[in-house]
Amino acid sequence: MNITLRSIHAAAKYLKAHEAELQGTVKLLFQPAEEGGAGAKVMVDEGAMQEVSAVFGLHVWPTAPSGTIQTRVSHCS
Repeated sequence: MNITLRSIHAAAKYLKAHEAELQGTVKLLFQPAEEGGAGAKVMVDEGAMQEVSAVFGLHVWPTAPSGTIQTRVSHCS
């Protein structure tokens, strides 16, 4: 299991353990072909983003300094 799989698995376990505290629906999505960029379009075209009001993404970036978190604000169109 790679770091991306471990990260979403850990998030899923945490969210499930705190399900009663959450309002609304949480979707955990894996983007296929994310390095080439085509996977997101397929997901949107197939309805994965319907009824989604916010997205929090994760990408492992090997050149980022160890122990840091980098953020970027954007929007889906």
